[in-house]
Amino acid sequence: MGFGTNIMKSLMFIFNGIVWVLGLVLFVVGIVVLVEGENWNDIIDNKTVPVSVLLIVVGLVIAIVGFLGCFGAMKQNTGMLLIYAVILGVIILVQLVAGILAFIFSDEAEGVVGENWETFIAQYDGNPERNTDNMLNILMEEMDCCGIYNATDFQTLTDPTLWNQANVPDSCCKIMSTGCGWNYDPSDTGINHGGCLEKSVNYLRENFQKAGIFIFAVIAVEILVICIACCLRKRSKGLLA
Repeated sequence: MGFGTNIMKSLMFIFNGIVWVLGLVLFVVGIVVLVEGENWNDIIDNKTVPVSVLLIVVGLVIAIVGFLGCFGAMKQNTGMLLIYAVILGVIILVQLVAGILAFIFSDEAEGVVGENWETFIAQYDGNPERNTDNMLNILMEEMDCCGIYNATDFQTLTDPTLWNQANVPDSCCKIMSTGCGWNYDPSDTGINHGGCLEKSVNYLRENFQKAGIFIFAVIAVEILVICIACCLRKRSKGLLA
């Protein structure tokens, strides 16, 4: 067995060992979401079961791919290496298609998110124990924004039986204090007047290039690993699955 083969096997083992661990982590997270999903149903529109099933399936697939890569490389098992290369190739295609679709439908996604947030704010009553209220408060505080589109959302989109529409939440204040959002005045410089949706979208767009570079790097590594798997398979001496 040559030095080059040992290097390739080591690289395959390290890369796929990490992949295997990540797959198990996703699987465990999926189980947790499935078990504890009731606490998050309001936030993700009662879709915890589909989300948890997706995480479990993806985690299992990734873990299986990592196992095939590790074991196939160590044993130079031609069957495992072939299956590994094919599955990883399919994953690359799925990543490319998902990236293209995400770019094409980004504007539609913004509208869907806005509609869901309108539902949240219509039910807003400032209760920190309510998942959606707590989520909005954290979002507004962390991103220095107020409402979905602007601060007047709390006057126009809220339910007057649940929320005093003369006020905005204290999380809209630049410096938070109890009652700082009461009797909202559009000219008040102590309030963040901009909406959270626009800020969130702008943040994602600003980081879109970085995300694209990262995804391209991941795909490049995956292609390199496929090449290594194919080279190992070619060098194997009659080892059968």
